[in-house]
Amino acid sequence: MKGQVNVGVVGLGMGMSHISAFGGYLERVPVDRRTRVLAKNEPGEKGEKIIPEANLVAICDLKTESLRKVAELYGVKAYSSYLDMINDPEVEAVAIASPSFEHAPMAILAALNGKHALVEKPVATDLSAAERMVEVAKRNKVKLACIFQSRLDPVNIQMKKDIERGKLGRIFLLEGIVKWWRDDKTYYHQDKQVEMWKGTWYGEGGGALANQGIHTVDQMCWLMNFEVEEVFGYYDRVFHMIQAEDFTAVLLRYRNGAAGYITCTTSMSHQDLQETRVSVYGTKGTLSRIGDHLMRRIQDEPDAQGAEEVKKQKDTLTVQVMSPHTEQCRDFIHAIIEDRDPIVTGESATKALEIVKAVYLSCQQNEPVKLPLKRYF
Repeated sequence: MKGQVNVGVVGLGMGMSHISAFGGYLERVPVDRRTRVLAKNEPGEKGEKIIPEANLVAICDLKTESLRKVAELYGVKAYSSYLDMINDPEVEAVAIASPSFEHAPMAILAALNGKHALVEKPVATDLSAAERMVEVAKRNKVKLACIFQSRLDPVNIQMKKDIERGKLGRIFLLEGIVKWWRDDKTYYHQDKQVEMWKGTWYGEGGGALANQGIHTVDQMCWLMNFEVEEVFGYYDRVFHMIQAEDFTAVLLRYRNGAAGYITCTTSMSHQDLQETRVSVYGTKGTLSRIGDHLMRRIQDEPDAQGAEEVKKQKDTLTVQVMSPHTEQCRDFIHAIIEDRDPIVTGESATKALEIVKAVYLSCQQNEPVKLPLKRYF
């Protein structure tokens, strides 16, 4: 493979983060040393490309006016048909940031046409579809990656290192808290196209847990090498007029005997009560990530980080410049060039989806569910 990869992006919602990563340039602002992203045709003093090895060549979306403006800004081809973009011989890889129910068919179509695919979370809305994606990608010798940027976050990497080095002793409890707010009118019912899939079992594969909470599910399972053996769940619709849930409470049992629980909701309307947290408790120490900071209490170690004041969280709907999300886009390109597995493979992303599906099954049956789930083909 040559030293540069031509990329197409489908979806101008979350896909804008992919577009800026693959096609953006850095500009240093001398006044306060901030960094911002400039597009190819945007006025300004452009520095280095964010990902020099990536070459954004095409974008795709159904909203033609937005598509035209973004295509002009980045100097790329515009497609209103994903099939047409896939059939473009110049496109070698695609970033798929379309509605969740389109992830699997779009990734499979890409693989069948010899294109690598980076898919936004969840990797699919259905477990069988996710495994079919993996199978087709392997058969056609292309890379399949999924966005779980938490695994590239330096704070989370530090947590995993502490766990793997045994600094916490025997781990007996993990907790994940996702208490967010999504406005019913402007998020779930923004327009007819959005409400067709968001918060539905078919379109999103669930509600708050399948969309917002799946990052925390992945992080809690990644920290423990995906050794979850049983889940028990409860869900409800508290606030939103949607088909699926906006509140979920989950109990986890890991193979090493540790317990875990996850609380996930998009109904926490009070700003001062919104929270994102992952904590790990062991016999020799405790780790707790609150927002962007790590509270670290390790036996016989100085508490340098523990006293640090927790800053107010950033908007959970935005992605910062040079964020772990951008780094995962970079890893995808390097995986293609170096012919290696990406950091988050399709198989690995399927494990988080399986746990989400097990939680929903437990909620419906009102009983614990063992992993792995049975496959139905």
